[in-house]
Amino acid sequence: MAAVMLPTFAAIGQDSAGDASAKPADKHDSGLPIDPRIDPVTGRQLGNWAPDRDFDHLHMSLDLDFPDMQQAELIGVMRLRSAAIASAKSVLTLDCKGPAVKSVTCDGATCKFESRDGKLIIQLPRAAAPGMPVEFVVKYMLDFSKNRGAGLTYSSGKADADSITRQFPQIHAQGEAQLNSLWFPCHDFPNEKLTTEIYVTVEEGYEVISNGRLEEKTSAGTGPDGLKRTRWHWLQDKPHSAYLVTLVIGKLARLDLGGPESGRPGMDIPVFTPFGTEDSVRDLYSQTPEMIAHFEKMFDEPYPWDQYAQCLVRDFVAGGMENTGCTLMTLGSARGEPGSQDDLISHELAHQWFGDLVTCKTWAHIWLNEGWASYAEAVWNEHKGERTSAEKARTAYQKTIRGFIQSQRARNRTNAPAGAAMVSNRYSNPDAVFTKAEDPYAKGALVLHMLRQRLGDELFWKATRDYLNKFKFSVAETDDFRREMERVSGQNLQRFFDQWTTRCGLPRLNAEFEWDDAARTLKVSIEQTQKIDYLNPAFALSLPVRVKSEGSEAQWFTIDFDTTKTVAVFQLDSKPTQVTLDPNMNVIAAVDVKKDLAWWIEDLLHGPSYAAKIAAAEYLTGVPDKRAQAALTRAAADQLEDDTVREAAWRGVGLTVAGK
Repeated sequence: MAAVMLPTFAAIGQDSAGDASAKPADKHDSGLPIDPRIDPVTGRQLGNWAPDRDFDHLHMSLDLDFPDMQQAELIGVMRLRSAAIASAKSVLTLDCKGPAVKSVTCDGATCKFESRDGKLIIQLPRAAAPGMPVEFVVKYMLDFSKNRGAGLTYSSGKADADSITRQFPQIHAQGEAQLNSLWFPCHDFPNEKLTTEIYVTVEEGYEVISNGRLEEKTSAGTGPDGLKRTRWHWLQDKPHSAYLVTLVIGKLARLDLGGPESGRPGMDIPVFTPFGTEDSVRDLYSQTPEMIAHFEKMFDEPYPWDQYAQCLVRDFVAGGMENTGCTLMTLGSARGEPGSQDDLISHELAHQWFGDLVTCKTWAHIWLNEGWASYAEAVWNEHKGERTSAEKARTAYQKTIRGFIQSQRARNRTNAPAGAAMVSNRYSNPDAVFTKAEDPYAKGALVLHMLRQRLGDELFWKATRDYLNKFKFSVAETDDFRREMERVSGQNLQRFFDQWTTRCGLPRLNAEFEWDDAARTLKVSIEQTQKIDYLNPAFALSLPVRVKSEGSEAQWFTIDFDTTKTVAVFQLDSKPTQVTLDPNMNVIAAVDVKKDLAWWIEDLLHGPSYAAKIAAAEYLTGVPDKRAQAALTRAAADQLEDDTVREAAWRGVGLTVAGK
């Protein structure tokens, strides 16, 4: 899912927004130090664990009747085929936060049931034997008029609106994180998968879109108001988690992006959008078929579902939501220049593999979904750049990665024990994992970037493909992904994953380069300046240094250290003309570098990477030296330079002249 606009509910043990100034009290009433990982009153460890799977849920069918589209009400019948796990079971408990349940049967026999605290507790007439499927039928009513961005959202029409779409009501679902139990009873947690189908009876003239493929669309007579009605049947015959079940009902135009001339012939790729937006949406979403083909190639896994529908719906609370085979998008994605929505579109598309095909087992591991989807933005931008040149591809990729780094540097100043790591079950509610300072989107993507830099393309992509193949149609945790990376690479990656996924904070470095002309040595001094104590040890880092001298090939050195301070000395033949620290952003540290002005100028004008040039432009801005201003002016005027580098140089010229 793209960044969710939901509130974070802070509780003990959860830093809601990475605010370093929000410090807890040092002691509680007993006089003992406060540990935010433990409830100070009860001594209970604070955390959230996956619910037990007493039953293996095999298939769910929803039969939903919307008798009047002017009302946010439905009549529902859920049929659930399940088999007890491990031992005979006499009770089935489902999440049920919205439906008003009227009756329950099991294999045709009436069941006693109770609705309590958001749960539907069903007493089976006789114990279900392990491994033997039984079928539950739950009949219920639902009033979803008060839902906003959770479960089913109802949006009333405006009769005087210009667009047909806006004149009529619309309904859409939002199930992530644990919200689909607001409109049907289910095991509302990602550690269970099942096949699903949805029957919807509604007034004629509305589009009804859901997961899987449309099996049938038939006349359903007339309703009490005399209006003709239609019955839709959607089937998702490959297993997915309950939070990915979706539904859209509305007056929508359909665009078909697939076809023999598209980048992905033979595949159904519709976009459902408000009437009046067809032309702009066709332009903005036109790259979808090529995106699918490229991700299929990179992931070595065919697109796994029957179709890929994208639906632009109103009153949507997020940028997009990756429901299986049917992504919901914000109306804002209908606006902009061609290509301007590619990050959002590629992000949600990549979820069809990372999140839908392979799903995080618990919300603590959501970075396996969101980090991969965010990283796919960089992968797609890299591919677009390849249309021009390898250098353009590298620049486009680094731009995306640098954006993630800037995001994390700005918001991530967390430390243990107050801060919760990116992979952590310390959260106040499941929606909070999406908005934490240890951002599963940006930091998750950066973990993947660092792995790719460390292992190289061949091993990184092979391990990724093996991971997808091994866990497809199932669930996974961070250790599952780590083990595939280790198996393929032969490297022990435990320390890497420990410090980047299960501890909080980022390294912050001061680095200084000094040239000794008499000894012909380059001295590099590095200090980690973030908080370091018994809960926050120094990071283990491997920093590359690129050194270039006049008339010779560039040399690469690596500084490995896991201490607060380190010093490395390199013997060289002559004084370098260029010295660059980590030009490919191998390490996501915030670094303050001190080095010769001439080396900064060389990075700006002839840097080994986009990241090196931007860093140089930012450093030279405001430097009170005519050489710095001349270099910025030259870079700004270079028509062959990347636009964002030129813009950074122009800003630098203006601020330098102003003396800022």
